[in-house]
Amino acid sequence: MPPRVILIGPMGSGKTTIGQLVASRLDIAFRDTDHVIEERSGRTVADIFLEDGEDAFRLLEKAVLRDELLSDETVLALGGGAPISMDAQSALRAIASPVIYLNISLATVAPRIGFNRDRPLLLHNPRGQWQTLMEARRPIYESIADSVIDVNTKSESDIVTEILEVIK
Repeated sequence: MPPRVILIGPMGSGKTTIGQLVASRLDIAFRDTDHVIEERSGRTVADIFLEDGEDAFRLLEKAVLRDELLSDETVLALGGGAPISMDAQSALRAIASPVIYLNISLATVAPRIGFNRDRPLLLHNPRGQWQTLMEARRPIYESIADSVIDVNTKSESDIVTEILEVIK
């Protein structure tokens, strides 16, 4: 059986926090592809990016995503770039699990992620880089999502409730 629900969206949209809360409410496991990559590699995502490059990271991410899409009854949060490859998009469109896009604005995300060095794709001109990433990724997120939740003005509790309604 595939994951119960899959959360996608940019860094800082709350996929991990919300995913953990949803999993707790459903009394099932929570998995985050970035955390799985870190567990398997013994390194942080930032270290993999900086030491091996984005291409190497994406290969690890692709393998982890493939494995996690086969996991039973979990809430699965994907790293911001995980759904970008054509393979990932095809797999996410084909899977029976609902895919929920947590949509967030630059104004809301900025204080959350702080645009620090732990975000390797945002090292130079963080706000501009985030905006550029979102211009490229937003149409992909929207095209594979079964539901879009605007998280900008909602509480964690409201977002969790909305997700639980979607997956009923």
